[in-house]
Amino acid sequence: MIDIVSRIQQLLDKEKPFAMARVIKTWRSSPRPVGSAMLITHEGEMFGSVSGGCIENAVVQGAQEVIKSGQSKVMDFGVADEDAWEVGLSCGGSVSVLITPFLEDDAYVKFLRFLDNKKPFFILSRLKGPSHSNPIYMDRMEDELAGNPVLVQNIEEAFASGVSGAIVQSRVGDEYFAHFFRPKPLLILIGSAHITSELLVLAHMYDFETVVIDPRDTFAKKTARTQEPDQLMVNWPQEVLSDLTLDSDTYAVILSHDPKIDDEALKILLPSAVKYIGALGSKRTHAKRVDRLISYGFSEAEIARIDAPIGIDIGSQTPKEIALSVMVALIKAKNS
Repeated sequence: MIDIVSRIQQLLDKEKPFAMARVIKTWRSSPRPVGSAMLITHEGEMFGSVSGGCIENAVVQGAQEVIKSGQSKVMDFGVADEDAWEVGLSCGGSVSVLITPFLEDDAYVKFLRFLDNKKPFFILSRLKGPSHSNPIYMDRMEDELAGNPVLVQNIEEAFASGVSGAIVQSRVGDEYFAHFFRPKPLLILIGSAHITSELLVLAHMYDFETVVIDPRDTFAKKTARTQEPDQLMVNWPQEVLSDLTLDSDTYAVILSHDPKIDDEALKILLPSAVKYIGALGSKRTHAKRVDRLISYGFSEAEIARIDAPIGIDIGSQTPKEIALSVMVALIKAKNS
């Protein structure tokens, strides 16, 4: 949904009535995951997607009704329904879509503030119960959900499982869709070079926040880049790495080709909770790196965390190809 925020603001600026459709439940071969979102205007314009195109027409029609009535609705498409053949789900999947009228209110302002804070938050939308109330945007549950411990527990369990959204129930059986938003994964690039430049392009494409660290002023500031990092640090890794978030949403790629830089980064990264550590270099280069790390006191298990030679083997030759193989490895790690 974050990728359509700019569209939301454009529609609000133009004062165009619109609805938001979100995938809230899937089964088997649904073409889009839970949390996928689409905006539909009163004129039938679409931004985003809730499928590969197979149910969009039906959802647009449903959105027109929602815009007129001001009432949310859930549309279910499945193989047992007559609509399934019409919308293209006869391949064996099913999908449920929640459509809500979009309102520019304090909740939307709250949503934008949460995005800027870069901290986890969620949207809670009532599906069943006394009414289809407007979505609640929240980053903690102590206030508005304090009297509903069962709902709080179900939301916490769903969030901890890593899903982007889930249908959760309260103690009395009311159903809600909890739509989770997590900060972008952080990609730390040690060393600024041509491969770094190509990786920055792909990292932007695949929605990573990026930090480039290189103490060499010339490399850091004068390497040509078509995509700038979110942060450029002209520092030694040991000076700044510990100030960054080194958790399971963080990925690190070692690219400087200089052991004085690379090894200092690895000394901090290996004991950390980062999800992926990759290092550029041939098998011979990595063997020498392993010897140095052993001399620093690292165990074989710790050193085995390093993906080296880095990336998926596609016979890469050029910086673009190497960057592609690295990004494939990053996405594989992220989705594992």
